[in-house]
Amino acid sequence: MSQEEEIPFTSVGEEGMLKLNEVAQVAIEDTQILLVNAEGQYYAIQDLCTHDDAPLGQGRVVGCEIECARHGAKFDVTDGSATALPAFRPIATFPVRIKDGVIEVQYKKPEPPKFEDPRIGFQPFPSA
Repeated sequence: MSQEEEIPFTSVGEEGMLKLNEVAQVAIEDTQILLVNAEGQYYAIQDLCTHDDAPLGQGRVVGCEIECARHGAKFDVTDGSATALPAFRPIATFPVRIKDGVIEVQYKKPEPPKFEDPRIGFQPFPSA
């Protein structure tokens, strides 16, 4: 049995609870995560902008992206990747399934992000 299979799924709501492009904060293990209905599919993501630790739940969803209301950073809800600055680190995502009309999330506490210096590889002037 793989480690992923050992992590239980937690019920977070009923199928159909969110309209298209809506989000809901749900608590699992005393942690707030976001349930997102993007393009008719449910996704569960970390409710935390990696740019400045702002909650993403106040942002808007367009297609499969959620935009942070504070500074405009964007993230792909399907894989957590940062798609627009000022964020460059991804957010955590969690597996979602619908079982007998109930939305379930397989939550695993995300690893703390590793420090990445965004200046590495930056060249302010072209090489001659």
